Amino acid sequence: MSSRRRQRKRGLGRPRAGSSARHGGSTSSVAGGGARRDLVLFGFLLLLLFVIYNANLRTINTDDTFPNRLLPFNLLLDHSLYLDRWIKPRLAEPLGPHGAYFAAKSHGRFISAYPITTPVFVAPLYVLPALWLSRHTPPLYPNSASFFVAVITMEKLSASLIAAMSGAVLFLALRKVASRSVSLVVALIYGLASNTWAISSQALWRHGLTELSFAFLLWALFRPPDLRGTAFWAGLALAVASANMPLEAIIIFPFLLHFGRGPWKNLLLFLAPLVALGSLVFAYNLYFFANLLGGYAGQSLGKAGGAHYSLLARLGIGLPGSLISPSRGLLCYMPWTAFSFWGAARLWKERNPAWSRWLIVALAAVFVVPVMASDWWAGWCFGPRYATDLLPFLAWFLVPVWTSIRARRVLRWTFAATVAVALWVQVVGAFYYPEGHWDGLPVSVDYEPERAWDWSDTQVMRSWRAGPAPPFLLDDWKMLLGPHPGAPHP
Repeated sequence: MSSRRRQRKRGLGRPRAGSSARHGGSTSSVAGGGARRDLVLFGFLLLLLFVIYNANLRTINTDDTFPNRLLPFNLLLDHSLYLDRWIKPRLAEPLGPHGAYFAAKSHGRFISAYPITTPVFVAPLYVLPALWLSRHTPPLYPNSASFFVAVITMEKLSASLIAAMSGAVLFLALRKVASRSVSLVVALIYGLASNTWAISSQALWRHGLTELSFAFLLWALFRPPDLRGTAFWAGLALAVASANMPLEAIIIFPFLLHFGRGPWKNLLLFLAPLVALGSLVFAYNLYFFANLLGGYAGQSLGKAGGAHYSLLARLGIGLPGSLISPSRGLLCYMPWTAFSFWGAARLWKERNPAWSRWLIVALAAVFVVPVMASDWWAGWCFGPRYATDLLPFLAWFLVPVWTSIRARRVLRWTFAATVAVALWVQVVGAFYYPEGHWDGLPVSVDYEPERAWDWSDTQVMRSWRAGPAPPFLLDDWKMLLGPHPGAPHP
């Protein structure tokens, strides 16, 4: 076997230097000082994003995150998954068009209708606040103002920490295939010019943990293929993502094929965390919902999203809306992703990494399935929420075309303009939305999703014109620490 052929065989399964390192700098960290600099930048990026995400001093939550914000305290203080204490009072208040969609009945009691991976994952962060609440005299749990402020505060801190961590881990992943400067810039684009900021960092949506899992997946996959543990870490990342968002299980199949074509030990290492965590999830679903897919399965079939239309018709309506509509389109909120599509096309053409084509097909399926099976506009939220999970991959797809972008002035300026627009949009999402109340007025977008196509009344511009939203989390703390604290609602 020639040396060139041996070199090509060793490189199978990770990006070529030609397709990922041609934008200047080495493709991986140099041992010693280089690795230390990367860790310093990892910590810097984590802290920077965390501070920026909390700069608006508020959460942007909806009923989607209602169970997640309360379950960690519920687990630590009540040692229970049942949420009757919180959901029954919530039912007495005005609900949206879908009612208490976030809750389900199980064994005669209320439980989260969503997978509980995210609240379980963040529960260790709640140990000290829970300990303080449990030992305080007079009791602060469960009905004091202090407890409700703690709920809101911990939701924001947990969500922002997960989102910031995903950006920092993505930087380390990209350092294995790109220069330090390129990795840092792409990680900042991901962290500040995408819905990672306006969605994942602002409340305990499940998207944040999914993004972190996928950033970790890229870190695992970009390691040398002969390095011990690569298959295991990839399997663990996909296990967590799938437990958190069952739709993401589609992305398991490309890597099942990839590792299945290699040594059987790698396949077993890949499957081990998937089988272990998957067994726990299935057992939970069977016990509480008598359904392998859990309580969320039924909600995935669009009840208000045009269930009377055929799947093909829903695709024809929802796919353009998810891509180019002014109030839900990916290319309108994050126009730099147009360059990501170019990068994906280049990866497809080069077939390197070996799994890139299979992955692109799986990502396309993850993007399309919600369009056909649920409300394509994703309810009351800022922008294309369903695409948030895919942002680590869309950020990575910039790497193969980075040199091409830099090589031509028109492309450099165009790309810079798309990033600037996306950054401004995220500032609106973080500091202004939901002022203007676009989701609900003049009629709920759940009843008239065609409003997402109205260029004369877009979500971004209405929020911008309405002015900044008040920093109610700061106000809650001032009220709590003042002489006559009130009782904010969780």
